[in-house]
Amino acid sequence: MLFNKIQNILACIIAFRLISWFIVRTYFIADEYWQTFEIAHSLAFDYGYKTWEWKSNIAIRSYLYPYIISLIYRFLALFHLDTVPILINTATLFQTCLAIIGDIAYLKFLQGHKLIFLTLLCRFTCWYTMYSSPRLLLNNLEEILFICSLTAAKNFRSTRSNIAFHIFVSLSFILRPTSAIPFVIIYPYILYKTSKRLQFLIQAFTCFTLLNICNSLLDSYMYNQWTFVPLNFLYINFFHPNSISSHYGINNIFWYITNGLPMIFFYRLPFLFLGAIQEKRLTIIVLFTIFIYTLNVHKEFRFLTQILPILFILEANGINWCLKRFQWNKFRWIFYLSFIGHIFIGIYFSLIDRQGQISVMNYIRNNLSNENQQILSVDFLMPCHSTPYYSFIHRDDIQLNFLTCEPNLNNRTNDYMDEADKFFLNPIESLKQRLHDINPSHLIMFDTLYDQVKEIFDGDQWFSVKDIIFNSHIQHTSRHGKMIYILEKK
Repeated sequence: MLFNKIQNILACIIAFRLISWFIVRTYFIADEYWQTFEIAHSLAFDYGYKTWEWKSNIAIRSYLYPYIISLIYRFLALFHLDTVPILINTATLFQTCLAIIGDIAYLKFLQGHKLIFLTLLCRFTCWYTMYSSPRLLLNNLEEILFICSLTAAKNFRSTRSNIAFHIFVSLSFILRPTSAIPFVIIYPYILYKTSKRLQFLIQAFTCFTLLNICNSLLDSYMYNQWTFVPLNFLYINFFHPNSISSHYGINNIFWYITNGLPMIFFYRLPFLFLGAIQEKRLTIIVLFTIFIYTLNVHKEFRFLTQILPILFILEANGINWCLKRFQWNKFRWIFYLSFIGHIFIGIYFSLIDRQGQISVMNYIRNNLSNENQQILSVDFLMPCHSTPYYSFIHRDDIQLNFLTCEPNLNNRTNDYMDEADKFFLNPIESLKQRLHDINPSHLIMFDTLYDQVKEIFDGDQWFSVKDIIFNSHIQHTSRHGKMIYILEKK
């Protein structure tokens, strides 16, 4: 009977993941496209854009994951299947398969837990699980490797499990060094519990050293110089004199409590806090991880992705406490409605919100033709990295330009402004200068900018509006917009 239940759960998990993979068609965060898709495309097809993080003198990104995606691209190209829909969907399907492996590991980790089904319900009805998991984000890999490490740690008395645990932790560190934060608590606990401490430490050192050496060889080859990415990553993000991470936003010390967690859990957040009171050991891991993340002035709620498996356990405990404490068994349907509400939120963000930032790339790919041998040049007059890039058009006959936003890597002055900031400070004059310097055939901009600069397009020699694409019902920042304008040179 239990075996049949597990089979049914697995079938539901696979169905959920495939549905998520199919419906996610919106823009989330720049790293998804510019740190994975674009790099993989550049490796596979020899054209694409590499941001400042990939410069050999900076080198804060590991080539490991993009290189794997590039191998998939090369394989598809062998059979002439390298069309944009196939490239993108195959890559996200690969990520979805990894997510399913993580789900199976999570199911194994929860076996024997009294709230296993409620925990899974919390996980798979969370809007963020649906919205984020098919995306090529390192944060998703962090979560998968974290789950696998927890599952291996559950059987820490087994030598084989110990080795698997160390491998998962080391891989996670290679991909994103900050993923080591929760293991500052977990490692000492397992070391205390195991009877073969010396063997445990030797295995940890061996796995960590060998895997980092192998990855360092790969990165050194790709960067064409000896490189140890984790060290560069930590320096740039935490110790650089110009506080590089602050360039992308400064948040207050309580941001993860007031914004980060509420953004993921919405109205289910009180259950998380109630569950934290019940499960103190897991809460310590969560609090320590959030505390360390708080030390960095730049914060994003996706940074919490790694510890979501623990947060869902806490949420389940909070719901269970409410059901018992207030004798709400007759009103379980209220909780189920809260789960359904999250699913609708996930569908909205996956299908509708910021869809235009993806659709505009489809427009460029399918509607820009150079049959008359004209030079095609598209200038994205948007906050930097507001859309994917070459990886989503897969055409080298179109020159793409955008407003860059590189941080203050060399200049020690406090009045540093990136290209995008300078442009939006005086958009009309900046646009005139840009039209003269770049001479683009097409312009892409949000309605917020178009309303400011449309007066300069009145002359016959300028541009006309070719199309307007819906983007979002919500204006996420003052520089983003609800509509995207596509302008073509007359």
